[in-house]
Amino acid sequence: MLIPAGETVLEYNGIFTMTESGKFLWENIVKGAEEKELANLLIQEYGIDSDIASSDVNEFIEMLRTFGII
Repeated sequence: MLIPAGETVLEYNGIFTMTESGKFLWENIVKGAEEKELANLLIQEYGIDSDIASSDVNEFIEMLRTFGII
């Protein structure tokens, strides 16, 4: 879960819940991983196709940007 803070609280009153893979991505973003590395980590962790991994990472990053989290 992510809990809004600062000005984000005013816009998004609530908690953001994540899937297991979302949590995995978030934990690696916090560690400094960038998009390409995140896709590779998804491939290693979940054994998914590289195109799917890249698409999932891009979608997740865009969602975080939309909500002003990153």
